[in-house]
Amino acid sequence: MTSGEDGVLRSVVVPVVEVTASNMHDVWPSLVHSVKYSSFIALDLELSGLGDRRHLSRKSVDDRYTAIVDAAKTRSVLALGVSCWRVTQDEPEPQYYIQTYNILALSRENFTVEPDALQFLVEHGFDFNKQYKDGIQYTPSTEDMIIFKEKRATEPLRDLFALILTAKCPVITHNGLIDLAFLYQSFYAPLPANMSIFVADLQDMFSSGILDTKCLAEYLIREHATYLEYLFRKCAKRMEEATKGGKPKINLSFSEHKAINKYVSQISCFASAGSSGKELCENFANHGYCKAGKKCSKSHDVNEAINSHDAPKPKKRKTESNKSESKSNRNEKSTDVIDTGCHRAGVDAFMTGFIAANYAMHLKVHPKKANGEEENRSSKKSYHATRDTHMSVTLEENRDIPLPLVLDPCRRAVNCLTLSGKNIPLKVMKSAFVKPSAAHMRQQQEINRKYGK
Repeated sequence: MTSGEDGVLRSVVVPVVEVTASNMHDVWPSLVHSVKYSSFIALDLELSGLGDRRHLSRKSVDDRYTAIVDAAKTRSVLALGVSCWRVTQDEPEPQYYIQTYNILALSRENFTVEPDALQFLVEHGFDFNKQYKDGIQYTPSTEDMIIFKEKRATEPLRDLFALILTAKCPVITHNGLIDLAFLYQSFYAPLPANMSIFVADLQDMFSSGILDTKCLAEYLIREHATYLEYLFRKCAKRMEEATKGGKPKINLSFSEHKAINKYVSQISCFASAGSSGKELCENFANHGYCKAGKKCSKSHDVNEAINSHDAPKPKKRKTESNKSESKSNRNEKSTDVIDTGCHRAGVDAFMTGFIAANYAMHLKVHPKKANGEEENRSSKKSYHATRDTHMSVTLEENRDIPLPLVLDPCRRAVNCLTLSGKNIPLKVMKSAFVKPSAAHMRQQQEINRKYGK
């Protein structure tokens, strides 16, 4: 890891195992071992589209779910990122051993590819030729298919998902409701007819809990912005500051993957070229998205966004700041390191795990945040009071979930999924009036039979 004078992490090189149909047989033992011995597993998906985004933001949560189901049944998973984090030491500072996989997937059924999604992925280095040639084929769930029967040798992604469900460790996502729905539809069973049944199934499937890093950022940490790259860099900056100040931090080590080293890519994620010297695009800085895209004349640099948000509340950002950084201070890359980390499923999964681990450490050091005792921001007092009341109830409900010690400070946010535009999250907890779906119960029986859960 390297950082700049402003304390923002400039780069982190992550070894990622690239998994395809050609090498799945070689990689499988390593993947099984990584999942089996994980303390928590971070997941991320690259998708062929999401459908009409307006439908995903409808006021009614049930209407949103209907739109998600439609997207999951008509679009496909293009890549699955799995980052396995194993705690090798809890105190005085957590030590993590990390193994990360980027798995190319290819649906056997016809699916919709949205031009915007395709363009976005290509701009961030996604290789569609490789995906179509060497993606691991899977069959999306239908009502009449026989799952885990006659498909064991040809459906490794279903077997992998079943292994994750039996690993008895928390699953970490970022803004994870849609990813969880796609995982369910693609590798598990047909999605239930309504949200309440889906939530009941999720609670049963992930008995060790689900953590959504976007929910952590919004409800417990209360970050200025909550998109993935922003949170990753912000956590990295805190980690650098803790290191310099002699304060508690997390420590990382990566698997050498000796047996499958030829399939490992060393990926530098989010290396910064220094200040752009441009005025900051506020829309991108706050949301990680700008309609103008590359045509925008303003800066889309995440480090500049963090520095702007961390500055002592200036009325207007000075566009000349950070111009003094010379080219010699900019991060140099080795020729054998790939500089296309952002929006690769494996690296995004690593980032998601990194955020969760850092937030857990931050909340341990600041227990008032973890317990909901920190004062609300005066400008949003009633807004945060509503959230705090909800999260306090959530803490009591989560007492019996078997979290690893390192994640215990995050307990208030377990089984809470962010709902965009809503004051409170979606609670993954089945109602006394709702039973899990029949498809889920059949799947659980098959998994128990095969894996002895």
